[in-house]
Amino acid sequence: MKKRMQYRDYFWDFDGNLYNTYPVMTTALHQTLATWGLDVAEAELYHAMRRTSVGQTIRSYAQQVPVTATTIRQKYATIEAPQIGQARPFPYVREVCQAVVQAGGRNFLLTHRNQVAKQLLTRDHLVQYFTDFVTGDDDFPRKPDPASLNYLCTKHNVDRHAAVMVGDRTLDVEAGHNAGLAGILFDFDDLIADHTTADQVIHCFRELLVN
Repeated sequence: MKKRMQYRDYFWDFDGNLYNTYPVMTTALHQTLATWGLDVAEAELYHAMRRTSVGQTIRSYAQQVPVTATTIRQKYATIEAPQIGQARPFPYVREVCQAVVQAGGRNFLLTHRNQVAKQLLTRDHLVQYFTDFVTGDDDFPRKPDPASLNYLCTKHNVDRHAAVMVGDRTLDVEAGHNAGLAGILFDFDDLIADHTTADQVIHCFRELLVN
């Protein structure tokens, strides 16, 4: 029996949303900052990244070391890259993406991460549920700028009244709203203080499956 879905088309963030990449990112940033003798508790780094972004977190700690945020980001990328394969999808990601397709809808990936995101989806046999992708390699402005969403919506003739952006931070919700879509916040660990911008807040993807 097919599941009904609240929306037809779903736009998904990758990091911390489809995939739990936070353990890898937290460890990599901790190791990166230690390069310059800065010992920050991983819990502190994790909370900062969840509530803002990797880039903003790096910029905040760059003030405490004798190098630029760009240098830190480059070092972080070299440390994170060989570890990112440890990341796995959150529970019910497969079931939800499959249900979207079975209900006649489409899934789109919208991520700042490069092609590695598609590689992980392929590895875990999820890529077949996706119609199209925008990654960091496509050089769109970063969310909450709606340019990448507008591109996919126009390319695939998306009915924006029947589409939603799903992400783990408010900037994902804001990107959806800026493109005329609904926005669902995946706040799996209750760390996002402001829920007012989201049309819906979920803690597990099972909540998206409508009986």
